[in-house]
Amino acid sequence: MPLFRPVAPLLVLTVLAACATTEPGWTGEGAVPFDTALAQCRDDVANIPVQATREAKLAECMAAKGWTRE
Repeated sequence: MPLFRPVAPLLVLTVLAACATTEPGWTGEGAVPFDTALAQCRDDVANIPVQATREAKLAECMAAKGWTRE
């Protein structure tokens, strides 16, 4: 079964990449892809004038897509 050994590390890397982000402070497992979620959430909160409210709503939106801030 030597052919299957190289597959295991690739599988692990694929799983890790699915929840990885280049944006520090965010984690997600089984989440919507980070860039997609962030773009959608930023669009959703773009018209909220108060920054603190906008940031809170962004965090809520991201959480609904499987992402949380550390």
